Amino acid sequence: MKQNWTRKEFLKTSLLGGGAALIIGRTRIYGATAPVAGSANGDVRIGVAGINQQGASHMRDYLTGKIKGARLVAICDVDDAVLTKRKAECNKEGNDVATYRDVRKMLDDKNVDAVVFAPPNHWHSLMTIWALQAGKDVYVEKPLSHNVWEGRQVVEAARKYTKNIAYCGTQNRSSEDIIDAMAYVNSGQIGKIAWVRGLCYKPRDSIGKTTGSQQVPSSIDYDLWSGPAPLVPPHRNSPKYGPVHYDWHWFWNYGGGDITNQGIHQMDVARWFLGEKGLPPTVMSFGGRFGYQDDAETPNTLVSVFGFKKAPLIFEVRGLPMKAGMRAMDKFKGTDVGVVVQCENGYVTVGSNGGAVVYDNQNKVLQKFAKNTLGQHRQNYIKAIHARKVTNAPVEEIHYSSSLCHLGNLSYLVGSEKSNKELADAVKSDAATKDSYARVMDHLKANNVDIEKTKTVVGPLLKIDATKEMFTGGEKTIVDAANKHPLRKRTGRAPYTIPEFKSSTVAAS
Repeated sequence: MKQNWTRKEFLKTSLLGGGAALIIGRTRIYGATAPVAGSANGDVRIGVAGINQQGASHMRDYLTGKIKGARLVAICDVDDAVLTKRKAECNKEGNDVATYRDVRKMLDDKNVDAVVFAPPNHWHSLMTIWALQAGKDVYVEKPLSHNVWEGRQVVEAARKYTKNIAYCGTQNRSSEDIIDAMAYVNSGQIGKIAWVRGLCYKPRDSIGKTTGSQQVPSSIDYDLWSGPAPLVPPHRNSPKYGPVHYDWHWFWNYGGGDITNQGIHQMDVARWFLGEKGLPPTVMSFGGRFGYQDDAETPNTLVSVFGFKKAPLIFEVRGLPMKAGMRAMDKFKGTDVGVVVQCENGYVTVGSNGGAVVYDNQNKVLQKFAKNTLGQHRQNYIKAIHARKVTNAPVEEIHYSSSLCHLGNLSYLVGSEKSNKELADAVKSDAATKDSYARVMDHLKANNVDIEKTKTVVGPLLKIDATKEMFTGGEKTIVDAANKHPLRKRTGRAPYTIPEFKSSTVAAS
């Protein structure tokens, strides 16, 4: 069965909180029991898996003592070249850490108390569940999941293995500035929220075009790298990252484009401001991959509209620059990667650094929040371990925010190409969406995209059953295709199948 589906092929074939214990005790480890131990000096002993990119930063924080109350004892990566390089860094610091290629072996190590995971997205949920089952506290990088269903399994696993900490790498949750700005909005000083926009205007160049499947470097265990994803050869080979690393973000089997890469941070803040629990009643997306033709599958331009009852949440992704030939990106109300919360009598902007500014509708600054506590998030993980309680980034909250990213992509994936005139007609009844459309058209024209001839993928307005975390109603063919898509539910391949847990709040799906 073919695994790398295009939108048209898929439709044609379909026809169609992370609760934490309050006490330290004994816990499960592959069916046995083992004490939650620590090193002689009381430090938490940390293992880090996925150390090529973000994981290398985590590793160094523990290696250099930047994070207090913990120390690095193990590292893990499926690429021997990466593992050898990071091991050399550790040796240089005088730390002879244990090394592993298979994360399961690291989880068996009784000298590891807690883990930090930063592998590709398609591994996040499974590694987290395995860690909880192995009796380890776990920090998992964003997004929590590759698809909606597996994210729910993480939530249920955290509820089952309550003696373990489950913590997510959405560092905005540690920003005191954002918390203060939300309190300001909730006080009613600038009126009710009219809409919230999440922005990910981040430069993304072409990854190049290959002519077929590419050879995997001999240093990489590609079966382990693929894990729960289909085992198919890579079809990319950028000069910077090669055929496997990083550019997986732009392929549906492993990532979900920038809405799940950078965008999950801003999505989480946007939903946090709204104060909405669970999933929205509807979602609709439009966009495409414009400006160049390359191997990547995900859109570099995407607008997703989530119909929350309190107010709409609109998320905008742009990978092209402000203008062809430039590197600078567009800004909306002074922000390129951030959140804008528009209220009746003013608005709030939240930047990628976690700071926030309140303005009136004449753009006069009313209040600034600049404690700059975003960097506390990793340290807060260790505090949560010692306290046996998660107060930042609980898994259920991040499950919902991660799922919004998947839902936006799913509307796009079951959409169809339409002229931009047809798109204009489709969004004309909603002022906020119409505004996004108009600005996207200006953006594309500035990048020499002929909007008269170039079509845009327009996704349907999909209704969501928040209880089942599935799509419902509407055209059966489209709804069935969305529900059957791997971004809604993928159980993995043996031996990397996602464990299924009985849900305490969501109906069987």
